[in-house]
Amino acid sequence: MNTRSDQTTKDDSTKLNDAVLHEDDLTEQAKNQFSYHSDIFRTLESYRQSVLHNVHITHLGRNFFLSELDILHRNCKHVLNYAAEHNEIFNKNLPTIGPLVVCGPARTGTTLLYNLLACDPNCRAPLYTDMNVEVVPPIARSDSIGQKRRIDILNSSYSYNEQLYKLLTQLAAHHAHFDIEEDYVILRQGGYFPMFPLLSDDEDSSSEIWIRKEMKKEYAYDYHEVFLRMLNSVDMPKSHWLLKSPFHIFSLNTFLHHYPNALLIMTHRRLDEVLPSWCSLLLAAGDGYFDKSNSISRNRIIKRCCQCLDTEVECIMKFRTSENGKVDQSKKNIFDATYDNLMKDPIGIVHQIYHYFNLHWSNDMEMAMRKWILENPQGKQGRHTYSLAEFGFNQEDISTRYVDYINLFLSSNN
Repeated sequence: MNTRSDQTTKDDSTKLNDAVLHEDDLTEQAKNQFSYHSDIFRTLESYRQSVLHNVHITHLGRNFFLSELDILHRNCKHVLNYAAEHNEIFNKNLPTIGPLVVCGPARTGTTLLYNLLACDPNCRAPLYTDMNVEVVPPIARSDSIGQKRRIDILNSSYSYNEQLYKLLTQLAAHHAHFDIEEDYVILRQGGYFPMFPLLSDDEDSSSEIWIRKEMKKEYAYDYHEVFLRMLNSVDMPKSHWLLKSPFHIFSLNTFLHHYPNALLIMTHRRLDEVLPSWCSLLLAAGDGYFDKSNSISRNRIIKRCCQCLDTEVECIMKFRTSENGKVDQSKKNIFDATYDNLMKDPIGIVHQIYHYFNLHWSNDMEMAMRKWILENPQGKQGRHTYSLAEFGFNQEDISTRYVDYINLFLSSNN
């Protein structure tokens, strides 16, 4: 038994339990310029209280989530302080094209498509380290020394926390890890964390309560734009920014308010595959954080997955359809791609996207995509298996529940 290690873990946990989120190090200039800072603070503090009061979270889980919230808030304050001090970041316009945004539901091939689109040397997709490691000052992709320093810091954090590294390795079988990451990381710093209510101990919370509450956080997109402009100030792409998150679906009108030139890619997959895959991923993520012997946490995760998918489909239908229930053809800034077609011909789908949006296609990009596919075959980081039955679902229920969405986006006539 490693007594020293155990004692260190207990000491760290005690510090995190006692730590209170604060804004003492947020400058007055930042507070005055970004009034929504208090909304972000209140949101993250409410999440912290949920962690502290949920008796089903393990010691490791509580330690992880409290640490995560502390890091999110610290990064947020660093960014707001930097932006307030460097107002020149707002003087440099974002590219007139895009951003190009992959915003299909989770588990519909978005990660594959995102990584292929990122092979375009004329675009920029945020690196995980851009958003999570030494976020200020921002550094250019060409700054090899600065980029290496960030990677070294990230790797050292994994070596320090063996349990976290083991969990991330297990999760890679469900959701592969890559250098670029979805901009949901930015939204989390802004207090937009749709899946954090999994930690709530409120058994009766409905989607009308927890998801709708998250969808009202327009300030998270205020913060998102500040962050993207900060990155843009040092590393503006020649063509466009590339972004990705399934959670943009909940707030597409807000997103378009901030980025009116956005080009949206919506991926679609059979929902009898999406739902169990989504449940399996979140249960795998919860393995290290919740008491496995208690069915409450498992049942809550499955219930919230269903509520999340219900709301995603509802938001897509509301955003995409006209009054007669048909797809609104007037919205020319949206490209639809099915998972099956993407898996059959991924480069062909990217080519269609570029043709549809009149983006510049290059041989360098195609060669980079082919290289990426060869180096990252499906299942390289582990295999992910699941079924409807293991979560208490059946195909008939799914077909009935989402019939309108299926007819519009997944029928053989489309």
